[in-house]
Amino acid sequence: MSTFEYTVHDSKGKVTTGAIESESREDVAVSLMDRGLTPVSINEHKKSSLFQKVKNYTLIPSGDKVLFAEELATLINAGVPIDQALGILEAQTTNKKLKDTITHLSRDVQGGLSLSSSLTKYPDVFSPVFVNMTKAGEVGGTLDEALTNLADQLAKDHELVAKIRGAMIYPAVILVAMVGAMIYMMLTIIPQLAVMFNDLGGKLPITTQSLIFISQALTKYGIFTFAIMAFIVFVYRYALKHYYYFRLFIHKIILKTPVFGRLTKKVNIARFARTLGSLLGSGVNVPESLSIVAESTKNLVFREAIEKTAEKVQNGTTIAENLKVFPIFPPLVPQMIAVGEETGSLDTILKKIATFYDREVNNITNNLTVLLEPMIMIVIGIMVGYMIISIIGPIYQMTNMI
Repeated sequence: MSTFEYTVHDSKGKVTTGAIESESREDVAVSLMDRGLTPVSINEHKKSSLFQKVKNYTLIPSGDKVLFAEELATLINAGVPIDQALGILEAQTTNKKLKDTITHLSRDVQGGLSLSSSLTKYPDVFSPVFVNMTKAGEVGGTLDEALTNLADQLAKDHELVAKIRGAMIYPAVILVAMVGAMIYMMLTIIPQLAVMFNDLGGKLPITTQSLIFISQALTKYGIFTFAIMAFIVFVYRYALKHYYYFRLFIHKIILKTPVFGRLTKKVNIARFARTLGSLLGSGVNVPESLSIVAESTKNLVFREAIEKTAEKVQNGTTIAENLKVFPIFPPLVPQMIAVGEETGSLDTILKKIATFYDREVNNITNNLTVLLEPMIMIVIGIMVGYMIISIIGPIYQMTNMI
């Protein structure tokens, strides 16, 4: 038996999707019609081999999603029907995964599904924010405006991530160079010095013994050492992905680290304000908007704070009075939100908060190299000092013995 995915509508015109096991497509159609449902589409779900999954696995750059939202908004605003607009975008899209996704979106829309309902079928491509802003635009009859706002939101997020990545290039290059120089010395110079120290005899300082131990671990047991390191990395990544409290612990540590903690807070506040403002501006109600923002927030400390706020807001309290409880939000944020709630211009105030923190993030990323230089110099100093003490110390001792 095979699994078939179907789209149907009932006597009232309500469109639903699902999956069923059957011998053939015809049997599925008969079964659905017996239940009083009219089939719109029936497709066999084929399991992909591992090779096929790897072959089809491609990422969709955020820039492509921005372009998709912008162009779809332009076409809809020009009066082009959604299914036709999707067909035009499908023809000009070069990213294979996005092209295939748009093809399925077009088929779903032609079959009677709304665009937002179809988007929910591709959670790895379209975030909850993307889906819900589209849904709000459909309900309010302002889909083109909602998509334009969405494109602006995605573009700002993309710009933010690009700035942070760009600022991290210099520290990453320095770190790689340091590690590379250390490994080179451990593999070439230290083994020769170890032989010399062994021939001369005498008790070596603990720093020199540790240096020789590390060198031998890399030269004699290199494969085993790298296997252990790879295993540690694997366990860390596995725990980070599957254990909530471990991930929460790591996220708390990140928020307390110098420079990066401040940057992480400002990035999350900017995203929180911008996303919440965009959702509220699109017509999504406050509790639902907060829940969507929480779902799309990666840092668990911020996510928990937003989730708790969403629960309390649903019981009749305001956003501002709840955010005051959480120290991760500076006093400025709840104060400005309180003004927005009182004046009925919360979405506008939130966008101003987002703009303010975007500038703050921009200032930090522009000065990130300067801020990290002292930390880099300290690390380099410790590594160089360790090497000098480990190598020069025994030589100096042996010189005094002669």
